[in-house]
Amino acid sequence: MKIDHDYLKGLLEAFEASNSPTTNIQELDQAGFNYKEDKFIFHLRILTDQNLVQPERGYSLGYVKGADGQVSWSVLPLRLTASGHEFLEAIRNSEVWDSIKSEFKDASIGTLWRVSKNLLEGYTKKKVTSLLSSEE
Repeated sequence: MKIDHDYLKGLLEAFEASNSPTTNIQELDQAGFNYKEDKFIFHLRILTDQNLVQPERGYSLGYVKGADGQVSWSVLPLRLTASGHEFLEAIRNSEVWDSIKSEFKDASIGTLWRVSKNLLEGYTKKKVTSLLSSEE
């Protein structure tokens, strides 16, 4: 399965939109992300692989797939990590987002994270330089 950039961004935004420090699969389901779908499972797992999202300390992700292919979930607290917030900040920048969508369509989550971080840093440096030169 390939990463769906828009789905990934929306899922991160759903984590951030929680009214508490954590969310869970039921809240994400109410936000439009059906936790029973393979697409949800795939994207949540790659976010946890990169430590952008993680279960609260002492908990597992809550996802179990049996030998018969049946999926079961435990409703456990999940949180957006500091790195997850940074990644979301980067992909919210329109220049970063446009570059990712056009130049990195098939990139892995690790590449998306590194590229978005580097692009945001570059755009931020340009903006700071511009602001400093306008003050002179």
